[in-house]
Amino acid sequence: MTDISHAPQFDTGPLSWVIGEIREALGRSRSALAEAAERSGDARATSLQHAKTHLHQAHGALQMVDVEGVGLMTAAAEQALERMRDGSLDCGAPQRAAVSDGYQAVIEYLDELVAGAAPQPARLFPYYRALQELLGAARIHPSDLLFADLSVEVALAPHAHAGHAGPAAPDYAACRARFEKSLLPFLKSADPATQRGHVLALVDAIALVEQAQQEAPARTFWLAMRCFAELVASGQLASDLYVKQLFGLINLQIRRLSQGQGGLPEAMLRDALFFIAAASAPNAGAQLLRRAYGLAGLVPADYDSRRYGRIDAEALKTAKHALAQSKTGWDRMSSGLDVSLEAGFKQALATLAGASDRLGAPALAQLLRELGRAASDSIASGRSDQFNMEMAGAMLFVEQGLDQVRQLPADFDEHAEVVGARLLALAAGETPPAAPPWQGELSRQIQQGQTVAVLAGEMKTGLRQVEKVLDDYYADAARRPALAQIDTVLHQLQGALAILDQDQAMRAAQHVKDAVRALAAGSGDAGQQAASLQNIAQNVGALGFFIDMLAQNFDAAKNRFSFDQADGMFREVPFEKAPAGDTPFDVEPAAEPAAPQASAPAVAAPAPPMAQGAEAIEAELLDIFISEAQEVLALVAATLPAAHGEPSNQETLTMLRRSFHTLKGSGRMVGLTQFAEGGAALERVMNAWLAEGRSASPDLLALLDFAAADMRGWVDELAQHGRSARSSAALVAAAAVVQDGGAFALPAELTQEAPPVQDQEPEAEPEPELEAQHEPQPAPIDEREADAEVIDMTMPDEPFDIAEPDQPFDFAEPDFAPAPVALVAPAGGQVIEFPAARTVPLDDNMRRFGDLEIPLPLYNVYLAETDELMRVLTQDFGEWRHEPFRAVTPAALKAAHTLAGTSATVGFKA
Repeated sequence: MTDISHAPQFDTGPLSWVIGEIREALGRSRSALAEAAERSGDARATSLQHAKTHLHQAHGALQMVDVEGVGLMTAAAEQALERMRDGSLDCGAPQRAAVSDGYQAVIEYLDELVAGAAPQPARLFPYYRALQELLGAARIHPSDLLFADLSVEVALAPHAHAGHAGPAAPDYAACRARFEKSLLPFLKSADPATQRGHVLALVDAIALVEQAQQEAPARTFWLAMRCFAELVASGQLASDLYVKQLFGLINLQIRRLSQGQGGLPEAMLRDALFFIAAASAPNAGAQLLRRAYGLAGLVPADYDSRRYGRIDAEALKTAKHALAQSKTGWDRMSSGLDVSLEAGFKQALATLAGASDRLGAPALAQLLRELGRAASDSIASGRSDQFNMEMAGAMLFVEQGLDQVRQLPADFDEHAEVVGARLLALAAGETPPAAPPWQGELSRQIQQGQTVAVLAGEMKTGLRQVEKVLDDYYADAARRPALAQIDTVLHQLQGALAILDQDQAMRAAQHVKDAVRALAAGSGDAGQQAASLQNIAQNVGALGFFIDMLAQNFDAAKNRFSFDQADGMFREVPFEKAPAGDTPFDVEPAAEPAAPQASAPAVAAPAPPMAQGAEAIEAELLDIFISEAQEVLALVAATLPAAHGEPSNQETLTMLRRSFHTLKGSGRMVGLTQFAEGGAALERVMNAWLAEGRSASPDLLALLDFAAADMRGWVDELAQHGRSARSSAALVAAAAVVQDGGAFALPAELTQEAPPVQDQEPEAEPEPELEAQHEPQPAPIDEREADAEVIDMTMPDEPFDIAEPDQPFDFAEPDFAPAPVALVAPAGGQVIEFPAARTVPLDDNMRRFGDLEIPLPLYNVYLAETDELMRVLTQDFGEWRHEPFRAVTPAALKAAHTLAGTSATVGFKA
């Protein structure tokens, strides 16, 4: 068994890239929610719609960086806002507070992750519970925030009955009677010692059930139930509502066994594993499960306590502003004895101390008062260089304290006392106490952080200049002379990385500098130059991502990237080792093209160009591209309504610019140069708009709408066929006109639809088989099902009627498909009928969703039809956003009606 007991590391890079946008979007949503409280009627609904739109932007960004647990928070908040908007939920103070507190919890939790804290989504539970209670959820449990793979196989000890015939029929009825005999006294008792005594009897009953299990999954399930009960019996778990609920569910499960019903509910297993993860001293069985499911460190002991929102955000903002004024004032005072500046300095310190009191940090407030007194006393004794240095160090210590004020270290008060005592002694002309070792190390770390922040800012500025020159050259090779201008910038970048002792990144910068020099000199043929440019662009993108991470976490960044001299590539090292030759792809690094596989000393050797159009693209890279492009385009679709509603919002336009930047790089990565050209054209337009701070014009918005729809269709074709014959010429031409101030219009000669992409030769008659789009082909159907008619489905002119079966479906019956069912298209259309009561192998010819099992033929029909229905609904809803007052269209009504019927047929009741 692989030991995965350690808590997984969290890659802060992608999150650090978007956390600013997330924080701002949630802030705007909170403001719009507050405005809604002051309005009524349509004005309130509009404010709530704005709040939902801003929240949706944050939700989309969170989905891209995949921070577990936070998406549940934002999804619940979005649902609450929607209900407030349609009037089904009150928009009163308690409801707004639940949403606003959820925002604050998300922001503070993300800040902790960026600062290096281990992911513990369960810390969000008090705020998640408040939102779910607001929505009237039927089940609310902290295990909803436990993200563990329940499909793993646990290496269990050999079964006691191995090699011997076990009991023919375990006496589950007796086990249940024994369990219930102790369950009721346990639930009624209020004395912890008495409760634990009753739980010991429950443990014995569960152990009997566990011993009767022969299959590994069932043994694992009941092992988890027993370990949970043992933790309660040992006093490690309090007998709260959630614990009592799980014991009640165990009783029901034993009753099902006594009635001959099987099943292993995942929700019960997850609940038990949650409590096992929260235990302070797990026993041997619990430790086995913690290792197998990777539970260590996932659940804090105080998961039910409100951790976030306890700090006065306004006081923290005031404190940081006053600290900045104090530092500026001290810098000017320390350069000369200008007494006139002292009053302002002391006033800033007083403001800072008052804010610290409001933050609940009395030791910090006391230190600030001592700083003010020391500054005054130092005038009489004369400020020494040592005093000036100590004061600067104290300011840095205060700054770090404010950064950690939500969870100050246990020794912070003691350290603050030492800092204050040394300053007061120096101000009085006395010899200060000896500086403890931690103070020197702290000063070194703080100074290093300042140095890194300054250099990182300079390096990012330089990389933006490099990227602009490279993009210009990519668009027009006649701009080759400009490449020589960035040699100095790359040399400075290399020097800054050397100062920071970042050897791998420095080697990458050296490689890029040499490659750009060769490109500027015109070395190599056209193919070599194109390959070299791809290599350079990929490395520049990776360096930018590295520098972002460097500014956030210096130590972590150093070990997260490496430079491969063999192929001249600077890559991020994944937390989990990938097979040799694999390239990790993160959200934003995908914004630059991929590199070829070989490199010469300066210019990368040409690699076979990736296919575009009719030729196939490497499947693995294409899958990555499609997945990322779909996510980015979903974010674009979610952001565009905000741009229409508030054209002057530069943050929204910046997010759209970044999205098209990512699409440009992703397209280049897999060789989709036409697609990449479209993204690059949109990026250039957005760059021009943002550079001048302009509001989005109707022509720009029309261009963005067209680009989003066009590129979405492009990606859909790639997902369906693995290739596309589309061209970006119309999009590029229209973008150029809008960029120059013209009106949005598509050139007539470039608006013809792309030729259809065919997977088979045109003259070949397609076989009458069902194909589920966007899904891998299912396993072959058992020969016993050869008599089943499976036909190709197309969207009818009228909705399907669902012919009622002769008897109701019973998906709980494991060995048989449901009774005959027919999907009938009106007006003499085709009928799809499945034979009744045929034996279906469970593994290959069933699809499971929780407790629901669907026969494969029925599932395939449902999947194919649903895919088309969802296309109809998605297109109609997209248009509806721009025409909110029009009536529902017949096509959307038909699609919704059909989708409801077919979903009910297969058992998807929700």
